Amino acid sequence: MIKEILIVSLATTSFLFLIAYSFMAKKSSKLVKEISTLYIDNLALKKFIDTQADSKLTNQDIHNENFVKFLSDSREVAYNYIEEFQAGLDSFVSSVEPEINYFKEHGDLISMSPNYYSLKKIVEEYDKLKKLLPEKEEQK
Repeated sequence: MIKEILIVSLATTSFLFLIAYSFMAKKSSKLVKEISTLYIDNLALKKFIDTQADSKLTNQDIHNENFVKFLSDSREVAYNYIEEFQAGLDSFVSSVEPEINYFKEHGDLISMSPNYYSLKKIVEEYDKLKKLLPEKEEQK
């Protein structure tokens, strides 16, 4: 009878052990599955964040390059405009200068003519315009 009780106890203990083991294995299997899912999600998130960080840098770099290009183009347009303006002003000064100099030297002799005051005003404005031109360097 002790043998039978011992066998029944051992069988019950073994059965309970197997049930507990399968329960733990099942829980462990779920945990392993969840951990592996979390690990895969973590890798996907890291990849996404790296991609976004690279694209942000790329967008910022593109904006910087476009801004530098805009500044360079604006500078070039401004210099071209200034050069064209100075060339036009220089052309005007070159063509009108002999008449202006003649009027400056001999204008007082014709002070009675009707266009004397107009020419005097033109000479004053001409002198102001001429000051806007850069001084020409003397070539040696």
